[in-house]
Amino acid sequence: MTATLHALALALSLGAAPAPSPAPQPGDALPALPASLSTRAASVEAVEAQLHAAEAGLRFVESQFTERPEPSNTDSQLKRFSEGELHSLLGDWAAASVLFYDLVSDPDFKSNPRYPEAVFYLADALYQQKNDIGARVYLRDVLALPLTPQRYKEAVSRYLAVAGRLQQFEGIDAYVDKARELSGGVLSPDIAYVHARGTFKRADLSAEEHQQRSRALFAPLAQTPGRFRVQAVYHLGVLSVQAGDLPAAIAQFQRIVATGPDAVVSTGMPEPEAQRFRELARLSLGRLLYETGRYDEALDQYSQVPRESERFPETLLEVAATYVRKQDFVQAKNATDILLLVSPDSQLAPEAQILQGHLLQKLRQYDEALETYDGVVRTFAPARDKVDALLRVNQDPVAYFDNLLARNEKSLDVSTLLPPLALKYASTQKEVANAVRMVGDLDSGRQGAGEAKAIAARILEALDARGPEAFPELQEGYTRVETVDTALTVVEQALVRAETELVEEKLTPAEREKLLVAQGVREAQRLRFETLPTTTRELVERRHRMQTRVDAVDRDAFRLGYELQSLHANAAAVRKWVEDTREDRQADPAEEREFLVQLQAEIATLRDLQSELDHTRARLATERQSTDTSLEGEAAIRTRYSAALQHEHAVLAAGEARLSGEDTRVLLRMHAVRSRTDMLRGRVAVARVALQARLEHRVQSIRAKVRAEQALLQGYEQEVSSASGDARNLVGRIAYDSFRRVRQQFYELVLKADTGTVDVAFSRTQDNAVNIQKVAKQKSEALRALDTEFKDVLSPEGED
Repeated sequence: MTATLHALALALSLGAAPAPSPAPQPGDALPALPASLSTRAASVEAVEAQLHAAEAGLRFVESQFTERPEPSNTDSQLKRFSEGELHSLLGDWAAASVLFYDLVSDPDFKSNPRYPEAVFYLADALYQQKNDIGARVYLRDVLALPLTPQRYKEAVSRYLAVAGRLQQFEGIDAYVDKARELSGGVLSPDIAYVHARGTFKRADLSAEEHQQRSRALFAPLAQTPGRFRVQAVYHLGVLSVQAGDLPAAIAQFQRIVATGPDAVVSTGMPEPEAQRFRELARLSLGRLLYETGRYDEALDQYSQVPRESERFPETLLEVAATYVRKQDFVQAKNATDILLLVSPDSQLAPEAQILQGHLLQKLRQYDEALETYDGVVRTFAPARDKVDALLRVNQDPVAYFDNLLARNEKSLDVSTLLPPLALKYASTQKEVANAVRMVGDLDSGRQGAGEAKAIAARILEALDARGPEAFPELQEGYTRVETVDTALTVVEQALVRAETELVEEKLTPAEREKLLVAQGVREAQRLRFETLPTTTRELVERRHRMQTRVDAVDRDAFRLGYELQSLHANAAAVRKWVEDTREDRQADPAEEREFLVQLQAEIATLRDLQSELDHTRARLATERQSTDTSLEGEAAIRTRYSAALQHEHAVLAAGEARLSGEDTRVLLRMHAVRSRTDMLRGRVAVARVALQARLEHRVQSIRAKVRAEQALLQGYEQEVSSASGDARNLVGRIAYDSFRRVRQQFYELVLKADTGTVDVAFSRTQDNAVNIQKVAKQKSEALRALDTEFKDVLSPEGED
């Protein structure tokens, strides 16, 4: 039959058809096709339109996925560099540091001309995140690389700032000298100021060398107009104070607060920063004038500190002390009144209350003084007792705090153990803040290493099991290819239907019986096939439906996670209560041990549930990103349906030789469409092979990178474990020392208040004694006056 069709097609193409009818004359009507034939031709045209749409989809796949060259490693590196640079410009330092770390750690990128810039951006991102140790490492690396003069000066400026904070100054002189050389022999003001400030903060210099080197660096800045002139003059004043030269220090601070021609102009300095230094200078000037006995001038400087300043409460307390030196107790009390009014929650408030009590005592307002002292005692004595109880909770408080931290799944801020009043005082202790930050860093490092290991395992699992789903771009290409294949099957389905309408009447009864069987097989597969997407819109709608389902399950998982965290917190609170109240309870030790064993079993169960939930949420996250994961199942459905259509077409082929006339022309158009369909299927197969080759290349590349990162993670875990071991009991010790200092602060406040109460009683007793003595003296004097006045009357002679 195929040979017959080819011969017929050749005859038609060569004009070997039946003799054509005479050409119609003008005015004659065109002959109309039979209705059935026109319907069949329209069906073929519809099929051709479907085929055209499928071919357009395939061309898109070829142009965007299979024929477009894969980006080279250099292109990928430059793309990551551009993304990291963009994140840096936007201030997203965390994302920038991740991207540039990936670049810097790539051995192939070290030969790239942009490698020095990448190291600088990485160091800068760490610097902006206050990761001084990491920033110092990469700044030291970048300073050894070829940089532009501007980049080198920026790197030196950051390195000097980090060195000052870490108190690690090795090699800075060489960096500064090179920066000076790049600037034409004179350091730029920003680097000069950072260098001077770092030298000022150095603790490894003798007092004499510290003075000499700091003055030599600040003096040029103080003499040159610019944005750093005010800071330089202020630091010179502080250096004079440290050297004991108070007149020179006063002169320096007066230059900052003065308004005449000798004033220091803050050219280029932001106004908030200039205002801050003016306030510091006035406060320092007031203190120096106070120390030199110039009280009125000191009060004048204090009065010019604005009420909005954060140093205003401190200024008021010093104003009160100055008035006390002047023996003006009323004005001193007024200053403390204002301080307690404008800043009642300040840490200076209790000291102001104690001073106010002393002033009331001086003014002999004893009842008010007692009420003031009692207020301090009522406020701080309960908090002192609570801190005492906290410090006596265990024979080894250090181990208690450390074990309390170790028991918690999440990092615990030990300062939350304090009562609210004490928390304000402990939170300002740098040691506790740094200790808690260190615990958080260790915990984050441990957690990050664990998460990274889990991510690496998930990536390898995805590469092995999920194939193109691990790569969204390739996944889209695969999905579009499958969509085109499905669309071609739909074309084939339409062709079979059109062929059935054309050929069915020419079949013998036996052939019709076979056709019915083939149609039954095909119809059994049709319902499942019609659920497959054939357009981009259908793909998007299916993805949305699947993601909605995944999101609903993830919301339930999140809720369960919150409940598990609450149960964890309850368990930790119960265990802490058991330990804290052990001395106050009359419980059987055996019962307590049994209870704690049960509690520990519940905690272990919670951990298992949390681990299972975390695994489930990780799988949900993976599923959400790969909602087009049914390609293999779709391919099987499509293959079975296509086979049924091919079988039906083979049955219909028996009647094609019996067609004639215009039916044959329609049939040839159908076969032309089928040929184009087969050609497109061949292109689909080529696209699949190209996508598979790209997939294998990417899988091998990423697998190598992940395994290299796994080796690094192993080393990181060992470092974190080592650091955690070195820090054992350190946080507990720091927390204990801080709590003890807070307790000492409260103890001293209560002691001062109690002492003030005793002083009031003693002063009142003294006043009463003086008054009694005065009254007794007045009585004696009155009696003597009476005796004198009535001496004649009372004398014996007077009696006679």
